[in-house]
Amino acid sequence: MHLNRMIEQLAEDKLAECGINLRLVEILECLFHHPEGVMTPADLSDEVSLSRSAMTSALDSLEKLGYARRSPHPSDRRMFEISLTDSGRAYIAGWLPERYKKFILIMESISSEERELLLRTYRKVFEILQNQFDSCS
Repeated sequence: MHLNRMIEQLAEDKLAECGINLRLVEILECLFHHPEGVMTPADLSDEVSLSRSAMTSALDSLEKLGYARRSPHPSDRRMFEISLTDSGRAYIAGWLPERYKKFILIMESISSEERELLLRTYRKVFEILQNQFDSCS
């Protein structure tokens, strides 16, 4: 199993205990960090790379959990805006520091040489990916 998948699976298992999944947390984070605090479902879909139909299902779940709400768009009655509820804002505001604390604990558990190697490896992978995408244009 790849490291990334192992990390995702661990996060999914912990989040499942709270009745939520990583994709829903990603949507909450996106809304939490958005300057206006509201987004259309289409914009959210693009931001988190989720199909429109999958976004509809995700938003249904977030509404059931009480973390997000759909409101009529102020200028286009065919559309909705999505925003966090107070519960959603509190959940994600509490979750983010926990995630960073865990990341810090992980980084403190490896030596400075291992951290440097990890950083160099990430940079190299990023550079390779960047070159691959640049060559596709």
